[in-house]
Amino acid sequence: MIEFYPQSIYYPREAVEAKLERGELQVTEKRLFEFAERHRDAIWEAAQEDIKDSKDPVNPSDDILINNLKAFLLSIGSLHPAYEMGEMIKEIKKEIWYQNENQEKSASEVADNWKELYAGKWREARMFEAFILIEHRSADLIFTLRTTGLESI
Repeated sequence: MIEFYPQSIYYPREAVEAKLERGELQVTEKRLFEFAERHRDAIWEAAQEDIKDSKDPVNPSDDILINNLKAFLLSIGSLHPAYEMGEMIKEIKKEIWYQNENQEKSASEVADNWKELYAGKWREARMFEAFILIEHRSADLIFTLRTTGLESI
């Protein structure tokens, strides 16, 4: 089973699960299902490659489908790059506002510093949230992949 945990920050699983329980990951969940639908053909193709020598080379198991979803997500590095870039820009603008109350640094200097210090960590945290959602919503994701995936065979 493919796992993901942020290497550059401490982000406990419990914190992500608490966010999930409070409904704070709804947008990420929506993006996850869109990702699964948008890339289902590639996910199925990879899954069928994994089982080509098995007894049933047409129908991958649920675990194989979920693993291929995770692998494809890791290969792209984002559920929705444009959306995540917009969210990152919002974070940078907050930092620019916060640091420029005293007009000590230029906006571009603050933005460059934020990107250097936090961009990678920020992306890792988003990816970790997606992996936790995959665990919690795997049955629905399987349904999404199988309902639409079988139609393309």
